[in-house]
Amino acid sequence: MKKRVLCFGLTINILFLCLCGRLFSLSVLHKEVSSQQGTRVKEIAVKRGYIYDRNLIPIATSTQKYAVCIKPTTLALKQLRNIIEEKKTLEQLTKGWLVIKKTDNPSNYENCEDMKPLPLIDNRSSPLLTHIIGYTDASGNGVCGIEKYYNEYFKKTGGTLEIAYSADANGRMLTNEAAEIRDNNYYNKSGIILTIDIKLQEILEKALINGNIQKGAGVILDTKTNQILACASLPDYDINNISADLSNEDLPFINRAFSAFPVGSVFKVVTAAASLENNILPAEYECNGEITFNGNTFHCSKTDGHGKIDFNLALAKSCNPYFINLGVKTRADKIIDMSKLFHLGESIDFGNSYMTDSGVLPCVNEFKCDADTGNFAFGQGRFTATPIQIAAIFSCIGNGGYYIRPTLIKGTTDINGTLTETKSAEREKILKIPTCNTIKNALEYTATDGTGTMAKSEFYTCCSKTATAQSGQYDKNGNEIKFCWFAGFFPKENPQYTICILKEQGSSGGSDCGPIFKEIAENILFDF
Repeated sequence: MKKRVLCFGLTINILFLCLCGRLFSLSVLHKEVSSQQGTRVKEIAVKRGYIYDRNLIPIATSTQKYAVCIKPTTLALKQLRNIIEEKKTLEQLTKGWLVIKKTDNPSNYENCEDMKPLPLIDNRSSPLLTHIIGYTDASGNGVCGIEKYYNEYFKKTGGTLEIAYSADANGRMLTNEAAEIRDNNYYNKSGIILTIDIKLQEILEKALINGNIQKGAGVILDTKTNQILACASLPDYDINNISADLSNEDLPFINRAFSAFPVGSVFKVVTAAASLENNILPAEYECNGEITFNGNTFHCSKTDGHGKIDFNLALAKSCNPYFINLGVKTRADKIIDMSKLFHLGESIDFGNSYMTDSGVLPCVNEFKCDADTGNFAFGQGRFTATPIQIAAIFSCIGNGGYYIRPTLIKGTTDINGTLTETKSAEREKILKIPTCNTIKNALEYTATDGTGTMAKSEFYTCCSKTATAQSGQYDKNGNEIKFCWFAGFFPKENPQYTICILKEQGSSGGSDCGPIFKEIAENILFDF
């Protein structure tokens, strides 16, 4: 009897424990189901902070994209069957899933209350200014250019666009309840304003292509402020297909406008400035086609020489012996000092450590004899500089002797689009007015009667200088690679724009780059 009572009691206890366990599991399951049967949030789009040009025009393509949020209703399904043939999308809707579809034609979706088109911000797909802007990786972080060096700023000032909706335990949308579009600063106007003018950028890039610049660069500066109005490098790369250019031997990811190259005869204006500022006035010189120092003979581009030649004609015809002789008279230390006033051999920092190459400025103790000085005086030897640096030199001559560090960032905007300008670069007075005027007159003569005539136009007067620099580098066919330059400003009377063009593997600065200068200048005058 006792055994029966004991077994009965044990059975009752086991059944009670099972009941408690079942009730507990149902309670937990109910909580899980309840947590799933709630509001779901789905990301529609992510936006980084804007990049604007100087006129607050977003730098992007003009094609407007849209995201369409489609509720899984019979009405939406019926409408979609007449629009798209994407079986996956239709299958998702029939199973009750919210669908987000991107399109550039929202009109097909506007007549159905269960489909809501939302404008997207396409602020990173401009075909212009590729090397300045850079690109982002798969995780949305900047890899190079502005995208890299201002990455944290863009993330901070960006935003997201989301949709919140009610869903069942399996995550399917409950169509009898309204969805909520959440704008988490997605449409705010915060961003960085560049000094670039997008219209000038179009003019520059088109001219470089028309001029058959396959490898090279171009820069346009505001002569009075040295703000960078346009900047381009070739070859370009496709930001939407980065992998396609990774094996390109022409190195399209290098920004050649910010990279240093052998300079050649455009440096003669620095030698001239050093001479004039140290009261060593350029005098007449008898050029017989060559000049020798310390057993080293330097040849003129005119093999039989220019004969008796003055400063204006020497610069216009780019007479090497004249400037070698002038450089030796001026002395290496004076030319180096003048180069430092032009900040040659220094990187240009555009903020957040976004910097150009520094180039190479030799030290005074490297000059062991007059031959070394003479070689440097017309821009040869170890000396290298960037197109931005060369443009800044010519701006200084054009604006009356003020060196101004070139700038790329004009300011920022807040969420309402209100502009806050960055502090202007300091103006350093490094040349006297008579020095500038003497060099300007010679540069004008270069454009009208010298090596720069390919840029001459009936519509403006300009001051310019050409260069064809030897590099000591050779291509696969054994031909020496020459770096061809054309730098100058216009109009002479009141310089507004400074332009510098570089062609890698060219034949001569005048013929390769002069017509590009002319096309840019005339398009600025007539179309800008």
